[in-house]
Amino acid sequence: MQTFRVLLENVPEHCDTYRAIVNEMTERVNTAPVRITYREQEENGYFLFYFQSWCESEYDAQTIDWARAFVALTLAEWVIQVKEPKIMEEMAADLLAAEQMETEWAEIFPYIQRMCQEVELDGGELLTATTRKANVYRNVFSYLEWERTINVLGFIRFRLQEHWNELFELVETGIDEYLEDKQYQEFVELLRYFIAVQETKQEIVHVVPSVDKPFHLYDKKGDRLWLEQLDTVLNMDEQKCRDEDYLVSALVTLAPESIVLHMASEKPGLVQTIRSIFDGRLITCHSCSLCLSERRVLDGNNPSKL
Repeated sequence: MQTFRVLLENVPEHCDTYRAIVNEMTERVNTAPVRITYREQEENGYFLFYFQSWCESEYDAQTIDWARAFVALTLAEWVIQVKEPKIMEEMAADLLAAEQMETEWAEIFPYIQRMCQEVELDGGELLTATTRKANVYRNVFSYLEWERTINVLGFIRFRLQEHWNELFELVETGIDEYLEDKQYQEFVELLRYFIAVQETKQEIVHVVPSVDKPFHLYDKKGDRLWLEQLDTVLNMDEQKCRDEDYLVSALVTLAPESIVLHMASEKPGLVQTIRSIFDGRLITCHSCSLCLSERRVLDGNNPSKL
């Protein structure tokens, strides 16, 4: 027989959730030939879950750790369901208070949730909610190898510091993503207002992806539009990562009635950016002779039909 003792804070909501996890795990996980049961009782201000296991035959190298694994699984699930959201909110509250952004919590929370579901670390490794749960499981499983009683509150405080450090980074990243998105939306609104009051300078501007530069611009006749200052910037290698910004600047300068983006399927992000700023002025082209042949020069003698 093996025994494990799990001590939880005597908080009814926490205990109810853990009990539900244990019962669900008991129904879902087949531990045969090991049989695992538990009982509950209050003990010195804590709520005790007392697990016992028996093996129908003699324990072997595989079955010897099944009860320990079962308890570790239930606790990993409980930490992710109960403690992680609470601690995440406390971390965010401290950060938002420092920036006087408490009133924006409802808008920020979805960004943090998205970060906590899946984020790419340096080296391409994905840190997902499942990965974090697995890390908690490994910590609990290792602890129970030498200890048969686990005080969950103490374990969370002192044995999961790395886990909470990772969560703090995710919370920070989520807030940063929100602030970047907010600044972008404010910038878009400013541009939309500027465009609305600006006098139109071009009837049509064709935007054509290019080999030698990120894009070329043409008027309705197919004649190249030259913006010396813009071309100088685009020739700087260190600026290549910001091609979309300079394209938007060019289009704002040209103030066209209509914008035709050729080979639009190659740049879905660019389509979304231009549409968010210029609204109904954008036309995406996929089927003109230029797009079908994937040529990088617009035929001035046979311009694309709008």
